[in-house]
Amino acid sequence: MAAARDIAVQHGWVHRSCLMSAAAAGADDDDIMLHAIEDAAATDTTWSPLATVAPAIALASAAWIARTDWAARGYVAAVDRRDLAQILPGVIAEWSHATRLATIDRLGATFGTAPVAALLSGLRNVLEVAIGTHDDPALLAAEAHRIAGLAGTLGFAALGRHWLRVAEGGSAPSAATRRATAHAFATLDRAGVATS
Repeated sequence: MAAARDIAVQHGWVHRSCLMSAAAAGADDDDIMLHAIEDAAATDTTWSPLATVAPAIALASAAWIARTDWAARGYVAAVDRRDLAQILPGVIAEWSHATRLATIDRLGATFGTAPVAALLSGLRNVLEVAIGTHDDPALLAAEAHRIAGLAGTLGFAALGRHWLRVAEGGSAPSAATRRATAHAFATLDRAGVATS
């Protein structure tokens, strides 16, 4: 966590260190939680990223990342501790409402606010349909592919990757996909995108 704190200072991120249980109790979806996982305690179940509404990112060894279904555990991303300086800033940006809202503003300035608003409304609608579609794998896969493409176009790349896993795996959304979707809804709320 010391390396993550150094990166936070370097980038000017507002941050705090605390016990995971305390962090989960006080977190909201504007927070991004970093959870350092030590391989010796990799089977510890005293804390789950599902305990908070904030996106949780696992900071772990490459070996832990390779052998663990971190998305099923509720982590929205997993970052190799050896590559924190190179990878963590980009991962944090992917889960920042402000970064995605800035992307939406740039898209609106380039293509017009009405067309971008229509695409964002379409994204919200397909997310709502997909979250409720578990009994038809073919329909879910089609919706997941649509979400992945639309999300990537609109600056929700991490969300798109989660839904692409659903499309390619032919399974119900993981805990992390559900969290990524809830987080996307929160960004869309901030952008003023209503349900149609």
